[in-house]
Amino acid sequence: MSEGIYTLAGAVVGGLIGVLGTIGAARVTGRDQRRNQHEQWRRQLRRDAYSLFLIRAGAALRAANTAHEAARTDASDVYQGFDELKAACGQLEEAATLVTLEGPEPIADAAMNAYFRIGAWKNALHAAHSGPPELRDAAWGRALQANNDSEQCVEKFGPLCRELLDQS
Repeated sequence: MSEGIYTLAGAVVGGLIGVLGTIGAARVTGRDQRRNQHEQWRRQLRRDAYSLFLIRAGAALRAANTAHEAARTDASDVYQGFDELKAACGQLEEAATLVTLEGPEPIADAAMNAYFRIGAWKNALHAAHSGPPELRDAAWGRALQANNDSEQCVEKFGPLCRELLDQS
């Protein structure tokens, strides 16, 4: 009789170990799966924010180039160009804010730097066209520098995005 009890006790203990092992493995697998899904979701959010920024930055650069040419040639539609540039900068600010929220810090800094450079270009163009005559030459110099800086900042943003997305 005692042999039967030992066999039964061994079967019960073995069954409990098997059940607990299965529950533990399922729990670990579920946790890993949730973590992987969360990481994939976060990567998609960052990708969406980065691509929106690149689209808006491209639109702002095109608007700035158009406004720059209109101001340089004193075209009749110069104020329309300034208005379009102002609107593009507003949309770019929204996109830069999203990138800042999604991070990480290097990409957030790059987005804000590009946004500020394009904003500086907008301000310099306005001063070069509408500012006091004695300050216009200096404003044109700032506009040309901001043009170069803006385009370089946006050009560097894409490769940085790819690098950071590949790391995640």
